[in-house]
Amino acid sequence: CKFKIACDVNNPLFGKNGAAYIYGSQKGATSEIIEELDNGLRNFSKVVKNYLSKDVANVEGAGAAGGLGFAFLAFLDSKLESGIKIILEEIKLEEELKDADFVITGEGRLDNQTMGKAPIGVAKLAKKYGVKVIGLAGATTEDAVKCNEEGIDAYFSIVNRAMTIEEAMDKATASENMTATTTQIFNLITSIQQSKNM
Repeated sequence: CKFKIACDVNNPLFGKNGAAYIYGSQKGATSEIIEELDNGLRNFSKVVKNYLSKDVANVEGAGAAGGLGFAFLAFLDSKLESGIKIILEEIKLEEELKDADFVITGEGRLDNQTMGKAPIGVAKLAKKYGVKVIGLAGATTEDAVKCNEEGIDAYFSIVNRAMTIEEAMDKATASENMTATTTQIFNLITSIQQSKNM
């Protein structure tokens, strides 16, 4: 069998750009834990290299999903490909975009790691038809401004007040926040369109 693996990151397995250092803090790991995780990934890579004679730890995407990209490369006859490309082709999103005025996309957190992920893939496809793209996220970082350069016209955090991560991730709270933010965005759009028509 050959496997086509949907992979939207280009991080290696270990090192300063590896799985532990780039994604560990997002999952709640402290700096000490991140170092321990990175050392574990290095060791695992050495074991695999000795056992299988495969050195794939530095292949782009090996650090995806905490090292799952590495596992697919090392243990299966697989190829890592852009997940968003695969998905957009399968769901035929391009057909839906042709007549759209706006597209809303997003993810849990918009940051410099959003490049190559679903929101940017959607934005690039939308721009092909001149569609305006709005990004929504639970959180945004200072470097999320790169999303503007990649086709997201404007982005917003849906968190509308100070709250714990647990509260923000509660399904009911997230749904209320998303609805409230989206309502305000389209109130603004409607207001601008009405003023243009006066």
